[in-house]
Amino acid sequence: MENVMSIKKLITFAVTITLTLLVMAPVYAQTAFYAEAPMLGERVARGELPPVDARLPLNPLVVTPNESVGVYGGTWHMAMVQLDSVMLHRTIGYENLLRWDPRWRRYLPNVAQSIESSHDSTTFTVRLREGMRWSDGHPFTSADILFWYEAVYQNPEIAHALNDVRVIGDNLIVTVQDDYTVVFQFSQPNGLFLQRLAALVGGRITYTPRHYLEQFHPQYNPDLDRRVAAEGVESWVDLFLLKAGLLSPELPTLNAWVVEQSYGADGNLGSLVRAVRNPYYWKVDTEFNQLPYIDTVEYQVVQSRDEIMPLVLAGEIDMQDRNIPAEAALVENQSAGDYHLYELVSSFSNYMAISFNQTHSNLVKREVFQDRDFRIAMSLAINRTAIIEASGLQVAPLQVATLDGTPFYNAQMATQYLEYNPALANEYLDRAGYTSRDSENYRLGPDGQRLSFTFLYPNPVPSVSYDIHLAQIQADWQAVGIELNIETVARAEAELRYQTNEFDVTAWIGEGGYDAILASRYYVPTDPVWSHQGVLWARWYLNGADPLAVEPPESVQTTIRLYQEILLTSDIDRQENLMARILAIAAEDFRVIGIHGMPLSYGVIRPNFHNVPDVMFFASNFLNPAPTNPCQFYIEQG
Repeated sequence: MENVMSIKKLITFAVTITLTLLVMAPVYAQTAFYAEAPMLGERVARGELPPVDARLPLNPLVVTPNESVGVYGGTWHMAMVQLDSVMLHRTIGYENLLRWDPRWRRYLPNVAQSIESSHDSTTFTVRLREGMRWSDGHPFTSADILFWYEAVYQNPEIAHALNDVRVIGDNLIVTVQDDYTVVFQFSQPNGLFLQRLAALVGGRITYTPRHYLEQFHPQYNPDLDRRVAAEGVESWVDLFLLKAGLLSPELPTLNAWVVEQSYGADGNLGSLVRAVRNPYYWKVDTEFNQLPYIDTVEYQVVQSRDEIMPLVLAGEIDMQDRNIPAEAALVENQSAGDYHLYELVSSFSNYMAISFNQTHSNLVKREVFQDRDFRIAMSLAINRTAIIEASGLQVAPLQVATLDGTPFYNAQMATQYLEYNPALANEYLDRAGYTSRDSENYRLGPDGQRLSFTFLYPNPVPSVSYDIHLAQIQADWQAVGIELNIETVARAEAELRYQTNEFDVTAWIGEGGYDAILASRYYVPTDPVWSHQGVLWARWYLNGADPLAVEPPESVQTTIRLYQEILLTSDIDRQENLMARILAIAAEDFRVIGIHGMPLSYGVIRPNFHNVPDVMFFASNFLNPAPTNPCQFYIEQG
């Protein structure tokens, strides 16, 4: 399929010696041909804003519209389920140093005008766009990047709270050569650094305006305690994170739209989040019109995904794919709601990646969950065909694995233990030693107690529902003598429970179907929140001296060593060979259970909403629809 990303091409591009703007030629302010939105022109006329030429950098980034040059005006209406800051990243908040191209084949200069990397991938020199400004008009310079490094990356309290910060690489030194030149230097090769700059974690670097955020950091404000008390928060870290979040109306930004309304007077998220156009936005279209085209973006805040489809049918969603239910694809609904669809190609490895917590604080449960025969039995006991039929999905049974057609496809990992075979599942459980049963026919564990576990169900899981799946799995496991209870919690609480290692078994959408190296958490435990098969193994991966870390089994340690070698080499063939070895070990260990592949999913779009591609990727590392440049979306007026 033309749209499917080639992993090899993606990684090859990562070691390109120099990223230039040949793909997006610079436009210079001297042309004096820039146009702007009428609402901004009126503010210029009133003396409230400088002229558009003075607000743009010397070399604005030129965006080629997907269909046609747009028109100014209108409001983009969406719906947000509770406090979903990731949705802002996906729609209005993706302005990293680099960005993925819409087909996910390479990354492109974005906030960075160019990046030069050394041959050994240890040193990266970033050239910023001269004259860029934050949304409040303050200059954006290398001082802001240095502030991120000193105040966020190097601060252990902030770095701990933002557990993804160090994913970009440890042992980093950032130095400034001049106002627009920054050097990132690692003590060892960092072959994935440029890919990570284009991913969600890379955005932190360009979200930290020094002139605003330094007032909330003790390194720069000696009177911060007084400010913390006045704001009514528990610590300066809480205050900093609140003020630095995308939902903060006071935060200057480089985004196309600036949040104007979010939290109410009580400090809670209101019923509507509104963002307005950034008068200093630094991108233009091919006819030199300053972007964005759309004036305002509004998110109606709802409490559950169930509330979104009625909004779609009522014409209150202009364009959106996050949390859009499957019934949106029904022809009768499209007709009733006067909308059509765009297709999402998922990069995820599985609809439901089930992980038993193999670093559980309860040593009996840890022993059970680490037993490979137990995990095999749990997979064989699941009637995947019944789940698929009840769900009405056009999918096939599949384990958590790289997908067929990708360079890292591993057939063993994808297809093993998929058959519904309760008799064989019982044999594996007997082999594991769980032959004794209680009066209700449930098996007894090593401590003589019933094998009873609680499934932590985070709700919502983006774009999917596990209700049907869990009902079937609960019945299937009961049939082989395993009791499963289900505890439904909000996503935020689930994330906290993951981080604190307080769960038995859980599930999330499986990552790493296409982007196995970047999304490796189910193949090798690298993430202390999302590597659910062993979050304390992931802590060991990050820091073996961490008192909370648990030393992994030897096979897991081997995958960790291999993955660390990937990070230390810029040789493409070696990276691929190492990843293939990781996948072979992961297949043999069988630490995560899958149910079936991801169905095709869709976004909804109204007839007057334009410049949205017909097909785009759906992935955590792609942040759809952001790489398609929402600043060039437009609403037909009249």
